[in-house]
Amino acid sequence: MLFGLDGVEISLIIVAVSLFGGILSGYPVAYAISGSAFVSFVLIAGFNEIGWLYTLQEIGGEMKKVPVFERGWEHAMLTTESTWAQGVFSRAFGGNVETLLAVPLFVLMGIALERSNIAEDLLTTMAKLFGSMPGGLAISVVLVGTLLAASTGVVGATVVTMGLIALPTMLKHGYSKSLATGVIATSGTLGQIIPPSIVIVLLGSIVGDMYSIGQENRAAELGVTVLEMLGEPAVLSTGTLFKAAFIPGVMLASLYALYALGFALLNRDQAPPVHLEDPDSYGLLSYYKNNPLLLVGAVILPLITLVVLWIVFGVSGVIGEAEVNGAVEYGPISGGTFSLLVITTYITILGFVLRPGEAKLPIIVGLAGSLLLFIIDWNYVGGNASGGAKLLWYIIPAAMIVYGMKAALTRLVEIEVLRVVSPPVILIVAVLGSILGGITNPTAAAALGAAGAIMLAANRRLKETNRSTAVVIWASLAIIMMLLMRGNFDLRLTIEDITFSDRVGIVIAMISYHIAAFGLLYSCWVLIKEKVMHAIVYETTKVTSMVFVILVASLFLSLTLRAFGGEHYIQEFLQSFEDPRTLLIVVMVVLFLLGFVLDFIEIIFIVIPIVGPVIYAADPTLMPPTWITILIAVNLQTSFITPPFGFALFYLRGVAPSNVTTMDIYRGVVPFVIIQVIGLTLLWFFPSITTFLPELLPAN
Repeated sequence: MLFGLDGVEISLIIVAVSLFGGILSGYPVAYAISGSAFVSFVLIAGFNEIGWLYTLQEIGGEMKKVPVFERGWEHAMLTTESTWAQGVFSRAFGGNVETLLAVPLFVLMGIALERSNIAEDLLTTMAKLFGSMPGGLAISVVLVGTLLAASTGVVGATVVTMGLIALPTMLKHGYSKSLATGVIATSGTLGQIIPPSIVIVLLGSIVGDMYSIGQENRAAELGVTVLEMLGEPAVLSTGTLFKAAFIPGVMLASLYALYALGFALLNRDQAPPVHLEDPDSYGLLSYYKNNPLLLVGAVILPLITLVVLWIVFGVSGVIGEAEVNGAVEYGPISGGTFSLLVITTYITILGFVLRPGEAKLPIIVGLAGSLLLFIIDWNYVGGNASGGAKLLWYIIPAAMIVYGMKAALTRLVEIEVLRVVSPPVILIVAVLGSILGGITNPTAAAALGAAGAIMLAANRRLKETNRSTAVVIWASLAIIMMLLMRGNFDLRLTIEDITFSDRVGIVIAMISYHIAAFGLLYSCWVLIKEKVMHAIVYETTKVTSMVFVILVASLFLSLTLRAFGGEHYIQEFLQSFEDPRTLLIVVMVVLFLLGFVLDFIEIIFIVIPIVGPVIYAADPTLMPPTWITILIAVNLQTSFITPPFGFALFYLRGVAPSNVTTMDIYRGVVPFVIIQVIGLTLLWFFPSITTFLPELLPAN
């Protein structure tokens, strides 16, 4: 044995050196991964043939040398190639294809929004609103990064856009280069943790199988079935991961903003207040005795109250449904109905809070309608009520709510901040609401988001050229109507007995579908005519191709590891840790270190399939699979900002002015890497941060 290492250990070193050498060579990552798999296989096969790579095994009472390719390199090559071909086929047409379809759709959604200049409007408006406070521009970048993360999820587009728009402004007004670059690079990565997230979609396509395999292995060791052991199937869906990631994403954004504010308070000369424009040009403060705290309280407190009520009702079983002894028991309030009540009530209240001088009657009528709908749903509408029965009970309070909402929205769109923020927020509510509310799965929500982004981009172009946006608006309303029909009626055409109310719902849904489809086609035509669609499709194709080529290449590398027993060796090493939490810490440290040199896609497709069956075999009551996955996701997000190969750093370096050096960018992201570690620590000690929403909200 060379240096006391057996053949498998030497083979692992050969693979690692080949992989890192290929990545550092400058070749595209996908080709570097597949090339390193081929080169390492050839080297291992050659050394195996000349007798250098072997393990010592006891056979017939004596120790014998066994080559790492026991049946020769030819058999190993044929086995690897056939398994690789089958794996590629299953990836393309197997059970995960629906999950992976969300990747190009979310990418399309992000690219379309980036091309519609929404980010530029958001940054400009937020800078006017928060610029007058210390560190206000940095806080604005964090807020915009959070909104773009929830509406696009594309790191490159977000970092480049904010780097082009915000960085020159921040430097011009005396901001520290390190703070400016750090906050832009890091805020741009929020799209990898705040849903909809490509990282979570890709993780969801893998960890569901890892969790199932891990729990089956644990059940086999105990001599029972998975159902007997867990009391439920070992299922982990992408929709559940989206719910689990929402609160951690918002938590990280809050930590970024707190750091920016703290830095500004301690170093006022490096993050000074900036007066870009009168932030109260609409006279908002005059109604609140020129006290910004009163205004913020009036805006935030109703939202906090409604959310707290939502949480309390959800935990106590007042809203939603639960399965008890095989039977579904409904709470007094429908989960979907209460979600809509929270949204509409807050918008109505906001219309009064931000425009208290306007007529109060429509607001009172709208709030009375919300209260009436709440009372009716609690007392008269059961959880299993048909869509027709709901329509009859809801029609009067719904009309009152619409009346109040119309008045509130008319007032709110007069305010520039809300007029700019509302398009991405509406898209966020539609996409995330449909997932978190259990209306649809992430793939269908991704399609909704892509269509919505295209219509938003077309709407923006039509406004710029002073053309009517009526078609796009009607199509948007039709999409909302389809979601309402989907949530309240059984729209299946294959069942034998379709009730009259469901037939009405089906007809309304079909009419809405054709209106929405026409609006989408019209939006595409507008973008084609404006020569924007070509760039959107080109960028989407390029990013999607990169993801899937890496997927195929990483499968080849994984099979090379499996051919000489490397995968089994690593898993045996991991299983030697008796405490599963200690094992998880080791895996997290390894992932963190790999993030310095590997992109998140390579880590997901190369590392997770190897370590997944081991770490997901832990008792889910001790280590919930959603908690493990979100810890990994936050760790992978860190890979975007860890020097020297963090992708966000390269994106920012490409658009930063010449007077901003690479070392300025590196110094700027170091505090945020520390914040990421703090965030991981909080998630480690408080798993409920990730498990709270999946337990509260209905399953997809």
